[in-house]
Amino acid sequence: MKKVLGSAVVGLLLVTVLGVGLVAGCGGTKTTTTGTLPLPSPTATSPTTPSSTPTTSPSSSSSTLPKYEPSTVVSDTAGSLQLTSPDSVQKVTAFYDSAIAQGGWTIVSTSKTGASTNITAKKGSTGTTLSISTTGSGTYISLVTYPI
Repeated sequence: MKKVLGSAVVGLLLVTVLGVGLVAGCGGTKTTTTGTLPLPSPTATSPTTPSSTPTTSPSSSSSTLPKYEPSTVVSDTAGSLQLTSPDSVQKVTAFYDSAIAQGGWTIVSTSKTGASTNITAKKGSTGTTLSISTTGSGTYISLVTYPI
């Protein structure tokens, strides 16, 4: 009986680890970039005052979406910005909906639920994939920019 119970616990642990890996992988789709694209520049918003409207870089022809504030950078590499924010998925989604509309982006696909938002958009020869999802203490934001 102990051996069967131990095997069940190991199996459950394995399923849990695989499930977490799938969630962290955001569906298993991997985007490979070739070349370097500019990343969203930090905004001048005070960390204690959340921005309610998108702030974009000085150029109106920016090929990136703005960085959400308040947020903490998890990873910032060429073409990919990962953030966390204490704000809700709905608030972050509203910010990026406005930034996409104001920035002249065309939405290619969108999926929104109470716990997550996924948007793919394009502007000229640039594509972007935005993923917003709940975490234990706020919201995770993934913004990937790539040439199309």
